[in-house]
Amino acid sequence: MDTVIIVGAGPTGLTAALELANHGIPTILIDSGDLSSAAETGSRAIAVHRTALSVWERLGCAGPMLAEGVAWRTRRTFLGTREILTQVLPPAEGGLPTFLNLQQYRTEHHLLAAARAHPLIELRPGHRVTAVRQDRRQVTVQIQDQTGTHSAPAAYVLACDGARSSVRRALGLDFPGQTFPDRFLIADIRAELDLPPEPRFYFDHPAHPGNTVLIHPQPFGVWRIDWQLGADVDVDAETAPDRMDARIRTLLTAVAGRDVDYDLVWLSDYRFHQRLLTRLRHRRVFFLGDAGHLVAPFGARGMNGAVQDVENLGWKLAAVLHGYAPESLLESYQDERWAAQEHNRQVVSATMRFMAPRTRWQWLRREIVLRLAARWKRAARWVDSGRMSEPYRYAVSAIVLADDGPARQWRGAPDLGGKVPDGDCVIQGRATRLRHHLGRDWVALWFTGEHHDTWLPARPGQVPCRLITIDPADSGDLAQAYAARPGTLYLVRPDGHLAARRRNAGPGAVRTLLEIMEMRGPSGTHLADVPPHLPQQRGQVRGDVDELEAGLDPVDRRPGV
Repeated sequence: MDTVIIVGAGPTGLTAALELANHGIPTILIDSGDLSSAAETGSRAIAVHRTALSVWERLGCAGPMLAEGVAWRTRRTFLGTREILTQVLPPAEGGLPTFLNLQQYRTEHHLLAAARAHPLIELRPGHRVTAVRQDRRQVTVQIQDQTGTHSAPAAYVLACDGARSSVRRALGLDFPGQTFPDRFLIADIRAELDLPPEPRFYFDHPAHPGNTVLIHPQPFGVWRIDWQLGADVDVDAETAPDRMDARIRTLLTAVAGRDVDYDLVWLSDYRFHQRLLTRLRHRRVFFLGDAGHLVAPFGARGMNGAVQDVENLGWKLAAVLHGYAPESLLESYQDERWAAQEHNRQVVSATMRFMAPRTRWQWLRREIVLRLAARWKRAARWVDSGRMSEPYRYAVSAIVLADDGPARQWRGAPDLGGKVPDGDCVIQGRATRLRHHLGRDWVALWFTGEHHDTWLPARPGQVPCRLITIDPADSGDLAQAYAARPGTLYLVRPDGHLAARRRNAGPGAVRTLLEIMEMRGPSGTHLADVPPHLPQQRGQVRGDVDELEAGLDPVDRRPGV
């Protein structure tokens, strides 16, 4: 049996179904809702990172998203009305912006349309999971629908059913973490604002003194406004119609400089949760997205992190189900994605300590930093209004091989375990983008004047690998991004992360690297037990956050991620 059951038809579950279908794996996608269409339930997750767009592009969904969404690359932070920090992100690459704002229900709409059209995806709306049983050969899900209770067997189950995961409850798993006491109020409004299409974050705005306000552009003339209310508030009083009208009009008048008419599209209040399962893999059951980890939305690490979960697991499940790799490979999902989500948790916790201080020292530190930043430009690096999401670098992994030479020979090259850069290149005499050749299979990039584009057939315990040669003389910026010279070889995983690199290599080196790797994950090892198993991984995560809180640039200074 090679069918996979996916529980939950939100962005995570829909992406997982499409990803597995792309690898030729049939899925049954069940959801307790009716799936007649994506419900218009507010903006929710809106900021989509380029890497998520790249996944959806490969799955045939990104075109309409790009047509509807609002692209941005500048994020501004203010103290009162004075700008103290400007974050300028990298420019668009090959038509994909660094961030695209699109309401979650529109993202779900386009993903659902693609899932309905795929013959390998079976949608089962109105189904609720009540029990999960598994043995060495399969996992069985007990499902309740309008006709009664049924059992459905599968090779594996992916729990993508959100923060209140029925699969997590069925397995009796704790969801450790914390809930922050501060309440936040979020409103989607339709209004004509003479503001550039970019996020604006305010500390101590005159229209909302003592707290924070975030304004995000959305498609269709809609803006999201997010107010910090504090811990001890009467939410019913704060959301009363007259109070909300006054709150919205006061802010819009302040930021637009004039009276602005508006329509209230959606209103909600919430607290932030930071939670992470001890293990994301439980034998034949895997947890992805909010079902396995919750993180506050600052930095857009929720949905983007969930898509990275899917991208990491999809090719591994396919390799195992197609017989290319042993089942032990699947443990690397636990190791790699747990470390990534622990990193996200710690980064966002640092942001929350700055945005919503809970001790006298935290308040004092924030006030000092904000006042310094208003007077001294260099102090802006200590302001934390949200570190934007980036793909995690798997610096410690059983399927990332160490270099065979000194680090100095790779200066300026992509980092091991990190996402490889995209770029224009010429393959088989045709101009193309490198990302269009990644995402489904293992790819060996060999920078050489010779011309090869062939498949290395799989051996037992190994996946097939495509060997692509790129002439450094024809690839310009791409050769520079890869610090390439003739004979440079990169082995890229299906999820676009760099598994190995060699200098002065020939095509036979690809097979050697695959044989060394053996496509095996560290059986029985997981980061929840660290130490003693992988202490360097936890040390890496802690070091990253220490540097973030110190105001240093993690891209330039940290050894990982």
